Amino acid sequence: MVALLFPLGVGGVTGAPPSAAAISGAFYVTALTKIVGSGLASVVIVLLIGSLFLSMISSTADGSRALYGIARDDMTIRQLYHLNRFHVPARAMTVDLIVNVVLVLFFPSIIAILYMSNIGYILAHVLALSGFLLLRKDRPNWPRPIKVGPVWLGIAAVLVVYNIILIGFGVTNPTLTGYGTFFDMWVGVGVLVASVLLFFYRRIVQDKAKVTFREEVPTEPTPEQMALLREEAAVPAD
Repeated sequence: MVALLFPLGVGGVTGAPPSAAAISGAFYVTALTKIVGSGLASVVIVLLIGSLFLSMISSTADGSRALYGIARDDMTIRQLYHLNRFHVPARAMTVDLIVNVVLVLFFPSIIAILYMSNIGYILAHVLALSGFLLLRKDRPNWPRPIKVGPVWLGIAAVLVVYNIILIGFGVTNPTLTGYGTFFDMWVGVGVLVASVLLFFYRRIVQDKAKVTFREEVPTEPTPEQMALLREEAAVPAD
């Protein structure tokens, strides 16, 4: 259990590269006991279990709301656009739970999930930054609650390229961390591909529409959209 709760670099404790025993988790039991003592180690483990449980609940809640919002925006299957009688996206939460359980079962090491989570974290930065650039290009006159100068477009472009380089290095060197493998990388890629396939299924099968990679949008919002933006984002009127 301690191996699941202490995904720390082994070199930070001993100065030596991780061994097979360390990767399997046996090292962390000894390390924790030496650092805090056998009695306090049990207390720390209980506290960490509680914090890990809370983090799992919050991540499941965030992931399910994201799936619900994506389904509302016609980007994944309609079935996930559903709230139960408690106004909770129970179907999306169930999908999130199943994916997490499958990942735990398929990954040879629980710590290896950190490898793909880091890759996904950097990928999220790439998508957010590139989305910012695309929105400024497609909707230059769209009202924005937070306005930034043109210099930030260049900074965002540099960060996109930098993060893509990091992703490329991480994908091609999964064993560099000591707990990632090419198998772990392909499992993570498979999850991303599955989400894209669900998007195609929604557009082609459920919506009976064509798959388009670019949607024409007006340069300025309609009066109804403007009123909604001012209400939700507190955009001041001209």
